[in-house]
Amino acid sequence: MSSINEEQSVTGLMHAIGVLVRRTRNESCEGELSMTESVVMSRLANDGPATTAALARAEKMKPQSMGTTVAALEEMGLVKRTPHPSDGRQMLIALTAEGTRLRSKNREAKHMWLSRAIAELDPQERDVLFKAAGILKKLGEK
Repeated sequence: MSSINEEQSVTGLMHAIGVLVRRTRNESCEGELSMTESVVMSRLANDGPATTAALARAEKMKPQSMGTTVAALEEMGLVKRTPHPSDGRQMLIALTAEGTRLRSKNREAKHMWLSRAIAELDPQERDVLFKAAGILKKLGEK
């Protein structure tokens, strides 16, 4: 950090992101899932079926931890394992119909809340927010 102000800005940004994440989680049923379980369901919904190892790599987790997460989701009936089509030693993890339904319901609830909240901002604030979204995504992918 080059200055105290920059450090305070970083701390403020981290706090703001945390508040927004918690608020959106409160608007959905995802409070019943751990953050990791929600992230895994999102990845499966967006990217399709994957092995536990691939999910662990994508989320920068240990394979054993991902295995525990997948097992919990499987026990809740939100994901299922199917044989890998080209490698019989591996299993693919995919959302079940119930997992897809819950994911859609949660996404819609969060989207509705965020859309209403953004509509209350003035046009300049909305413009800044939408520009910042791309930058935040870029940071998250580093």
